[in-house]
Amino acid sequence: MRDHELPGLGRTLAFTFGVAVRSHPGLTLGTLLLVPAGWAVGSLQALWLKHLVDAAVGGTAGAVVLAVSLLAVTNVLGWVAGALGGRMRQTYQEKAGVVLEQRLIETSAGMNGIEHLERADYLDRLDPLRREAWIVHWTFEALAETVGALAQTVLTMVLPASIHPALLLLPAFGVPSVLVARRAAERERVAQERTGEARRRQRHLVNLGSGAASGKELRIFGLGPRLVTLSREAWTGEHADRTHVAWVSAAQKMLATLPMAFGFTGALLLIGYGVVTGHAGVGDLALAVMLAATMSGNLGAVVDMTQWLVGCLAVGSRFLWLHDKAALDVRRHGADQTHAYPVPDRLRSGIALQGLSFGYPGTGRRIFDNVSVDLPAGSVTALVGENGAGKTTLVKLLCGMYVPDSGAVLVDGVDLRRLDLDEWRRRCSGAFQDHAQFELTLREAITVGDLSRLDDDEAATRALAAAGASRLLTTMPHGLDTQLGTTWPGGVALSGGQWQQVALARGLIRQRPLLTVLDEPTSALDAHTEDALFNRYAAAARQRAVDGGITLLVSHRFSTVRAADHIIVLDQGRIVEQGDHASLIREAGRYAEMYQIQADAYGAR
Repeated sequence: MRDHELPGLGRTLAFTFGVAVRSHPGLTLGTLLLVPAGWAVGSLQALWLKHLVDAAVGGTAGAVVLAVSLLAVTNVLGWVAGALGGRMRQTYQEKAGVVLEQRLIETSAGMNGIEHLERADYLDRLDPLRREAWIVHWTFEALAETVGALAQTVLTMVLPASIHPALLLLPAFGVPSVLVARRAAERERVAQERTGEARRRQRHLVNLGSGAASGKELRIFGLGPRLVTLSREAWTGEHADRTHVAWVSAAQKMLATLPMAFGFTGALLLIGYGVVTGHAGVGDLALAVMLAATMSGNLGAVVDMTQWLVGCLAVGSRFLWLHDKAALDVRRHGADQTHAYPVPDRLRSGIALQGLSFGYPGTGRRIFDNVSVDLPAGSVTALVGENGAGKTTLVKLLCGMYVPDSGAVLVDGVDLRRLDLDEWRRRCSGAFQDHAQFELTLREAITVGDLSRLDDDEAATRALAAAGASRLLTTMPHGLDTQLGTTWPGGVALSGGQWQQVALARGLIRQRPLLTVLDEPTSALDAHTEDALFNRYAAAARQRAVDGGITLLVSHRFSTVRAADHIIVLDQGRIVEQGDHASLIREAGRYAEMYQIQADAYGAR
């Protein structure tokens, strides 16, 4: 399935039905029965009213009592169906909503890499899905409501046929409304996807304008009015597009109701003429008048329910699209895991890049072109280079987040694509400059780095010490049980450096990793603290070299990377130099130049 394609109606209905059944089979069946039953009440009331009028005109007391009894029973059943249906719908929506949110997390987080999270076309689809996931659990209810509304409308049109056979043609007058409603809903769905980028931009600007992280810069640079202008421009373009489509749809739906109005007007004239000529009774006219009075509402309900259903199915189809994309991602980027090679318990030769070429999809630009380099087992290797040199991209490739366009990442001589990727990532660890801020307890924010140690206080404390953050624990009011983040009751605000310490501790909690990546993990710390921390970590890593584990450090601070065993200098995706600090200084090349520039800058302070 190509990325731009959405699954068909049949698969989407099957998916939503599966969600409904898994959420609660009993509620699903109850909704399926009670919702249409509630819709049928109106037509039955009109029918019993016809019999009541005929009985009253004919002076038949028994028939009057029967008609009144049927009206009363129908009303009671309608009230019961409404009360039970409302309670069942609320319970079902809560259960189904949880199932859908869990499935969204599972599917999105379960993809092999992160390519999809860095592509605009994917985000344009995912963004409305994040906001509208709750709509999917309404799909089954919308289907039941649509069926009920259609049944009510058909009864409204068919019942007059008992008066005159020509009135069987009435349902045909309602077909245009249903067809137009479906097309209108599809146009509105397409318009929503077409304006996805503008909506994302507008929300991003709102977050910038109201978030704490950007608050200082907004005030220093006086950006508030500019953000308002940009947000208004993004909203205006998106709103104008969707509003135009909505007005066109409304006009078409209004015109599509005219055939039905003409049809029922003709039906009333025909029945009225029958009463005058004696071919129809007064009850028939009462039935027709009551049905005509509800016809507009019924027809509007069919249109609204159909549009609601199509909208729900559109969101459901995005869920399926995400599922299909995840399945395609596994087939395209990973080996058949049933035949995958096991990840070695320890590295013997190390990791090697062999003729590796790579460019981000959709950019048309190569980041790496035929790059080869060895990362020996047990080594501490540093990557240095200017911004945009390809350092973080190389980290993503080593962790299996992306697949090379050509060439390979070899782990002890085995192509990384042939390994069990889940197991490989379990043997990787690391901390990153763009780390996540898990607003959990301090313990959980650290131990999620190794799910087998979620309740291990000793491991969490040891990881904080390894990250040079033991003092952080002493400042927490409830120790490891302290809630992080001020958006939660009793939560504690952390500085940027403290969040980075927590992230580093999280990256160091795993035991015996084969690859540890430290990608600018201490950029918020001062140079002396970072230097001391890395020297301590490098010494510990060398002591663990018996496992062959490789430590990869990415840093702009040359005073820190000089302690590495091996230094790789990247420049525009090419390896221009490599060696240890002393040899690179002697070569007086690019590394020595950058080192001296930074040393002079620090010396001038």
